[in-house]
Amino acid sequence: MSSKSTKKVISNSKVLLMLTCWSFLVLLFLSPDSPLFNTCHHIDSAWFFMEGKALMNGLRPYVDFSDCKGPLLWLVYGIGYLISPRNFFGMYVVGSLFYAATLFFNYKTAKIFLKNDWTAVAASLPMIFVYFFPWFHYEVRSEDIMLLFISISIYILFKRLYSQKECINDASDFFILGTCFMALTLIKYNISAVQGVIVLIAFWDQYRRRASVAKAFFWAAMAAVIVAVPFLAYLWYTNTLGAFINDYFVVAFQVVAEENSDSPTYANDLTDVINDNRKITFIMAILVGGILLGSKLKRYRIVPVIIGLLFVAVSTRHNVWNYYYGVCYVFIIYLFIYALMITKPKLRNVVYVLLTGYVTLTCLYGNLIMGELRQITIFTQNPDKQAFQEIADVMKGTHHARLLNYECNEFGFGIPHEALPAGNQYACQNGATPEMMKDHKQILLDKKADFVITYCREDQPEKKMVLKEIEDAGYQLRKQCMYMDMPFYIYEKKK
Repeated sequence: MSSKSTKKVISNSKVLLMLTCWSFLVLLFLSPDSPLFNTCHHIDSAWFFMEGKALMNGLRPYVDFSDCKGPLLWLVYGIGYLISPRNFFGMYVVGSLFYAATLFFNYKTAKIFLKNDWTAVAASLPMIFVYFFPWFHYEVRSEDIMLLFISISIYILFKRLYSQKECINDASDFFILGTCFMALTLIKYNISAVQGVIVLIAFWDQYRRRASVAKAFFWAAMAAVIVAVPFLAYLWYTNTLGAFINDYFVVAFQVVAEENSDSPTYANDLTDVINDNRKITFIMAILVGGILLGSKLKRYRIVPVIIGLLFVAVSTRHNVWNYYYGVCYVFIIYLFIYALMITKPKLRNVVYVLLTGYVTLTCLYGNLIMGELRQITIFTQNPDKQAFQEIADVMKGTHHARLLNYECNEFGFGIPHEALPAGNQYACQNGATPEMMKDHKQILLDKKADFVITYCREDQPEKKMVLKEIEDAGYQLRKQCMYMDMPFYIYEKKK
């Protein structure tokens, strides 16, 4: 790599500013958290927002509320809540910043291979449409937040493997890898496990360089400890450390197993992939992209494809919900990098334009024309928007109303008036264990909730008993509305 080829055209600060503006612009139209869209039609993000809000209002995680997720995720959503307590605008800001940083490290990764700032920018800009590709993405979830730490890890590893020696700094590189490992552990530990493979490859390369592996391990471990200590100290101070270990590492595993009881083996998961053309296409794109990029490398040619497929393997296991593949979106950048490495200018331009055009147009069409986003714009007259507001307004006037979603998920009805969880299992998780359901039902029997929300479809006659349970516990029906094609009921505790 000559000094001429590495001469900077634009500074990192200017690239970051450009990508930040790009991120805010694109998310304005593609993220349901955007101010252009209504608060309704949030599911997973409604859970996380409720939990972030609970955290910021002094409720104890894993005791006063829980969702089998890591505390860092709730902190991120808590920051979004502090920015804008009664809608998702704060999460639009937080999400845009996370994606800007993710794109920046996509740019840094691309530049390792492309050697030119503007060409690397060209590789990173269309990645935002990959991240919001409608096949496996609708709302911003934990996978979107984790993409940043995965992108950073990939950049650090590839910099060490494929850049010149002067670009390598053992202390900072392994410190950053350790930071990303612990950050992922504090969101979803199964993803940190596969990110750990990136760290191991970096250790192996350190060994092959005959550099100090002990020194590398020290910096990685120190970073992990520095990130973990504030969270552990908080959990210890609030007397929730034991509950955290049990809920996050034991109960979460049981919930996943129960939720996916119809897919007990990897053979079942693979069968599910084989029967889904979109999954096959997505996985093949990562496989082919990794192979093509590897063909341009002088050493460690198999590393890009191996890393991509390992993330795919982890995301495929128990994949009932396709958005689990969200952490794998980053590996599509292999295709953009390879397209821009083609030596023939005409062929390079044609391949890049076709790839970018397909990803961009499919993303915009699938989200804004065919997807749910078109139904919840602030300009759209939609029965769901009205129903959502009517249910939410029942809680108007009750400061921090305690809410129980009885035998149903969290749908965000408490957001407009800042309702808080009524107890640990304030909503019914998919795959909930008998112990979790016992706690869930006890919240109702103890009348800890000011309001109780549930739904009962016509094809669910067994849930008629749920309505009776709520009434027998001392609650009266305040409102019934059709929302997302389901009849929802909100009850208020009798005075």
